[in-house]
Amino acid sequence: MPMTQKSLAVLAISLVSGFSLAPAIAQDNSNQANNSSKNSAHSSQSQADSTPDKQGNVRPIGQWNYQQLYQSGGIRADRLLEASVLNANGDEIGSVENAILNQDNRIIALIAQVGGVWDIGDTHVAIPWEEIKLTDTGVQVPIREDNVDDYGLFDEAYVTRQDLSHANQVEDDVMTGPRTWKVTDLLNDYASIDDDEGYGYVSNALFSKEGVLQALVIDPSEERYGKGPYAYPFYGYEQGWRPGDSAYPISYSSEEAKQLPTFDYAKYSALWDSGQSNQSNQ
Repeated sequence: MPMTQKSLAVLAISLVSGFSLAPAIAQDNSNQANNSSKNSAHSSQSQADSTPDKQGNVRPIGQWNYQQLYQSGGIRADRLLEASVLNANGDEIGSVENAILNQDNRIIALIAQVGGVWDIGDTHVAIPWEEIKLTDTGVQVPIREDNVDDYGLFDEAYVTRQDLSHANQVEDDVMTGPRTWKVTDLLNDYASIDDDEGYGYVSNALFSKEGVLQALVIDPSEERYGKGPYAYPFYGYEQGWRPGDSAYPISYSSEEAKQLPTFDYAKYSALWDSGQSNQSNQ
């Protein structure tokens, strides 16, 4: 079909526009590629300069020191697991057996053995943390002979049926699921460093007086790591650790770990502390 003068003009404009846009598009694509490359390089550099992903929000080891722990004091796990359970009148009715924590690394309940003084036999109960009063002589609880059944150990808030489906022992070592865990899941556990290299044992845990797990005390197994003990900030779920893991991975390298001084129990003001050094308590 013959093209009119108007059609030829439109075609000419289209061709010119196409040629004029091509360099712009190419330039834009080039800019996008360069920007993408720069962003990728920047991201790679940022990742290289920051703590590895598996360490999440781990603070630099140089920002971690014991002064705040020493000044604020708190609760030693080994002392907590030896603490007496007292009724409202201050009479001893049992002893603490374990502590249940949530995914925020906070105590939500204590497992205690009570009942011997009431001639009902030893009974394991779970006492909500908010109902507990810390005293110089133990943990004071609102449990009485007539309400002990209200503090069932297997309350769904702490232990579910699914948690129990694979459990054979259901008292001192009650199994807990991913929502909750026990402080004994950590104590005396292996500790690893670098690429899953053996480092030592978790000998203690330090809680704030509000029940938040702040640090793990770890004793190295070899002199090349120092004599210890050393207190490391606890990150737990934040770093991918789960109860039942074969070892607790320290969130720092062995080179970084060398910067830590020995943790001095004598400077840490803890409830129910006999005042003796850690070495004398082993």
